Amino acid sequence: LFEVYRSAFTNVSTERKAEAETLKNEGNRLMKEEKYQEALNTYGRAISLDATNPVFYCNRAAAYSRLGDYQRAADDCRMSLRYDPNYSKAYGRLGLAYSKMNKHEQALEAYQSALRIEPDNQDYKNNMSVTQQRLEEQRAAPGGGTGAGAGPAAAAAAAAAAAGGMPNLGAGGLGGIDFAAALNNPALVSMATRMMSDPSIQNMLGQLSGMNNVDALLETGRQLAMQMSSQNPDVFANVIRQMEQSGVTPPGTGPAPGSNNPDDNNQPPPPAADS
Repeated sequence: LFEVYRSAFTNVSTERKAEAETLKNEGNRLMKEEKYQEALNTYGRAISLDATNPVFYCNRAAAYSRLGDYQRAADDCRMSLRYDPNYSKAYGRLGLAYSKMNKHEQALEAYQSALRIEPDNQDYKNNMSVTQQRLEEQRAAPGGGTGAGAGPAAAAAAAAAAAGGMPNLGAGGLGGIDFAAALNNPALVSMATRMMSDPSIQNMLGQLSGMNNVDALLETGRQLAMQMSSQNPDVFANVIRQMEQSGVTPPGTGPAPGSNNPDDNNQPPPPAADS
């Protein structure tokens, strides 16, 4: 199917290629100005004019990554590599996207591919080292593997953790929450069960594996709570009422802990754009 698609768009006129290149340069400028959504749209226009240029997809992947849409970033990296299998930067950005989705095995493979093309690239070496460390920590965690052991109970616990507002390791548990009660709350667990098929929820649950940072746990819990609230407002409202009756602060009432920078993962952010 891809070969049919590629053959249909191979013969791009010189004028269209030039216009697409101008749009790519405009997208690069917008990236430098941190106007990521505008850059994303501009790269998309470039692709609509010349769908055979791997740089356009790779640059749009950088914009998606800056916007926190790592799945689409990975998709664009893979499309870029279809047109140029030796494009090391696409492998590098693919590794970053996989790492953000907690898919460390795939990230490691991407960095290895990038280094086969550019064996002296220090950024790829550093990122691969970080990924190897995370993969080892993940495998050493109880249950092992990406997202192992994560299920409805984990989702319920994470959402309950978010409701605590701030860490408190006293007798009441994290944030004063009774986790046993949270995990035995039929409404909360039922809601979490129904959401387990959502890929974005699965990605967030995967981040819980081996997580030992309280702020990170709370932030992941807040994200889960927001997702649950948007997709199951009635059920979530009932859960919130039960929490309030128990004296628990509902989620989202306090500032989120830590940084909200989507590139804060001890790895350098994806380069803004290619020249």
